[in-house]
Amino acid sequence: MHSYFKDHWTGQLGFGTTVFVNLLCVSFVAASLTIEDWSFWAANLGVACIFLLLIWQIVGGLRCAAKQQKDHGDAWGVYLALIVATGLMGFQILDVVATRYFIEPRAKTIFGNDDFSAKLKGDTIYLGGEVNYLMYHALLAMLNEQKNVTTISLESEGGIVFAGRSIAKLLEKHELATQVENYCYSVCTLVFASGNKRTLQFGAEIGFHGYRFDVQGRHETVDPVEEQKKDEAYLITRGIDAEFLDRAFSTDAKTLWKPTRAELFEAGFITKP
Repeated sequence: MHSYFKDHWTGQLGFGTTVFVNLLCVSFVAASLTIEDWSFWAANLGVACIFLLLIWQIVGGLRCAAKQQKDHGDAWGVYLALIVATGLMGFQILDVVATRYFIEPRAKTIFGNDDFSAKLKGDTIYLGGEVNYLMYHALLAMLNEQKNVTTISLESEGGIVFAGRSIAKLLEKHELATQVENYCYSVCTLVFASGNKRTLQFGAEIGFHGYRFDVQGRHETVDPVEEQKKDEAYLITRGIDAEFLDRAFSTDAKTLWKPTRAELFEAGFITKP
């Protein structure tokens, strides 16, 4: 195997092997991979491997073309294959990088420098960042366009309670399931509780605290205690244990209570142990 890679690198392989196997076949296989759906580190590793393969293809292809030109006076077939291979491999790299870092729907929040993201993968919409009205409207637009959505995956440290309520109502209306793969804190838990099925990946966290009014520079126009009572009553209608909620909302607003998986299931907050 080492000799094979070396032979291509030095341009010693024949025209057919270089063009049809190393350039075209390898490129089509690489381009067919759905790397953008892989986990963060797996996707980064995949892009790095494709980049190295592309360099290997180009160097070996150019050396093979030079040999073909010298021996046969014509190397257009190798050059054409190089163009196709570079296009396919390059597009795969750019597609993953752009999807992950540039063209994912993102918008600044109205209460800080954090942002949110809303991304559709298959039948699941992934919501991340601050829970706010921008997230609500993005989700509303996606649900109006995509009729096959069954699940909302959440990853948020919290946000605006009123926006969380609006998102929760939207999820209830569409009878969607909710899941958490990493973490869901503060008002994100309200959104999570609106799911008709609520699953927590192993190792993921749910975090609770009592309500507070913490918008700097604004007059306090709502009573956090009263708003907390409203949401506690709503959560009870979702089948969540009242004693569990008492402990959750009695947690100081500057800290988080992160119940165990067993506690969450026993209280009815998650529907799968």
